[in-house]
Amino acid sequence: MYDLKSQLGIKSYSFRSIPDNADVAKAVKYCEVDGLDISGCHVDYGSVEEQERLIATYREAGVRLSGLGVVYLKDDEAFNRRFFEFAKRSKIDVLSCSFLLEGHEESFRNAVRLADEYDVRMAIHNHGGRDWLGNTTALKYALSRTSPRFGLCLDTAWCLQAGEDPLQWLETFGDRLFALHFKDFTFNQKGEWQDTIVGEGAFDLDAFLCKLATLEFNGSAVVEFEGENPVEQSKACIKAIRARL
Repeated sequence: MYDLKSQLGIKSYSFRSIPDNADVAKAVKYCEVDGLDISGCHVDYGSVEEQERLIATYREAGVRLSGLGVVYLKDDEAFNRRFFEFAKRSKIDVLSCSFLLEGHEESFRNAVRLADEYDVRMAIHNHGGRDWLGNTTALKYALSRTSPRFGLCLDTAWCLQAGEDPLQWLETFGDRLFALHFKDFTFNQKGEWQDTIVGEGAFDLDAFLCKLATLEFNGSAVVEFEGENPVEQSKACIKAIRARL
């Protein structure tokens, strides 16, 4: 059974200003978690040697890799295969992804073949109102055109920014929820957003956690903080979520 309190982790993009993976591992442990969903800023998908070094670094630090992404997949098997090879090498079974609108049908087919071959779950990430996959209608379409291996990587703050409701998305996509980015924004009168501690902005954390507890979620759940002082703020986000659990 998935235990959010103990399995909650951090998105490595939060620590994009920390280039060295050994230092990222220290920051993760400082935040009192042991999970990391790794982003492209911390992994070289073109170098197996670098990947092996990365995997060893986190293993020795006691940090588990819970997911990777967001990667943009296209109709290019060799290009896409690099991500799947890293997932296999690092024993990650949830790969967060997105697709460009142009040529997306071919990209879908390519991704489905690779997901089947590598036996991994694909979690389509929503990236706000500027993203064609940032709304309910488009996500329903994408999931209908892929396979049951494809689900949702729900970024709560970008869902809000798109004018949608994270709680409603649990209702709509609950059985296809494979990854979670706990993130919160405050909005001014112009609609401009700013990162804040999870639960202190527009995101109804309490209601979301109550609904999440009714689902059979078993994926990569992480906090993501893109603002200033990300290590301390990520730690505060972790503390806020655990306090409500």
